[in-house]
Amino acid sequence: MGRLLVLLFVYLGAYLVLRRLWPAVTRGWRHGVLLGLMGFAFAAWTVPAVTGYGLHHTPPFLVPVKLFAVVWSITALLVMLMGLPFLVLKLRAERRQRAAPPGVDLERRNLLVKAGQAMPVFAMGASAVGVVGGSLGFTVREVEVKLRGLPSALDGFRIGQITDIHVGPFISPEYLRGAVEVMNTAGVDLQVMTGDLIDDVNQLDETMAALASTTARHGMLAILGNHEHWRGLDEVLGGYAQLAQRGAPVRLLVDEAHVLEHGGQRLRVVGVDFPMSGRSRTVRDQRWQHSAETAFKEGHPDDVVLCLSHHPDFFPYAAERGASLTLAGHTHGGQVAFLGVPLFGFAFKHMLGRYRFRDSHLYVSGGTGHWLPFRIGIPPEVTLLTLRSA
Repeated sequence: MGRLLVLLFVYLGAYLVLRRLWPAVTRGWRHGVLLGLMGFAFAAWTVPAVTGYGLHHTPPFLVPVKLFAVVWSITALLVMLMGLPFLVLKLRAERRQRAAPPGVDLERRNLLVKAGQAMPVFAMGASAVGVVGGSLGFTVREVEVKLRGLPSALDGFRIGQITDIHVGPFISPEYLRGAVEVMNTAGVDLQVMTGDLIDDVNQLDETMAALASTTARHGMLAILGNHEHWRGLDEVLGGYAQLAQRGAPVRLLVDEAHVLEHGGQRLRVVGVDFPMSGRSRTVRDQRWQHSAETAFKEGHPDDVVLCLSHHPDFFPYAAERGASLTLAGHTHGGQVAFLGVPLFGFAFKHMLGRYRFRDSHLYVSGGTGHWLPFRIGIPPEVTLLTLRSA
């Protein structure tokens, strides 16, 4: 219900901005059309929230309705946020006009204000472009990571990473199966899934079957993200347990390590849980400290250590415990970037791509899926990483 109230606030804010900047839209038949479309979009969010129908799994005939609701909602948010500065300028211009001596024309000063009338068109276009970009499917990203002291047996070792799938309203198990098939075709040695697998546990069986389709030599190792905790942790844990019982090559790591041998060399893969700590950073850091102490407590000094963490800010804990490479997700890269720079890069210390601390490396994926189909400049990705000796 809280999300619906926020959405209603955004719609109302956009309406009020439009009413002042583009008065013609709020008069006559245009006003009726505007209110009708706004009501239709709001109903597209409200009906599933109230009835549960289509809340997570979206029937095919409802997909266009949800996509329209997404485009409309993002447009309303952009109109509200981008329109406020223009609205302030307009009010100031009107005040100056009233205070100006008779015969003084302030038309030139109003040009910027008039430019604000084009802003709703820009907002609608940006929203549509972002939704198309978020709905086109994933790209395959090749990344080479040079590690100091990497044993020759692991030089050329390939890892396929998927993360932030969010099987649910807009992402199907078939989409996930396609991502796994890309890694299968690439012939990676190990596949990893770094959290936020699913939002709709009603699709859990098909989702787990998609993971189990891995043919990697060392199978697939998975960890939990925050959405597994939110959407149904017991069901997700049960799904992984059933895969283990059936002998599927998929293993879940929760503050634990798994050792595999490749060419006679041990590779220790450490997987940590997500620190569900509310808004307290202190509690979050305490839980990360506990995860680090638990997951890294065993191991051989000659092991090469790979860490899987849904949240990328676990990187310092992994680095100080000898992890050569940490793979993470969670941020989706902000889902919006211009000229390769994430628009919301301020939100996370490690937002997207490659980072390094001394001899330890971090790669943050932009995510393989999304919880909202809106991306500009940061496409969903399946990452193929190749380890090389520095």
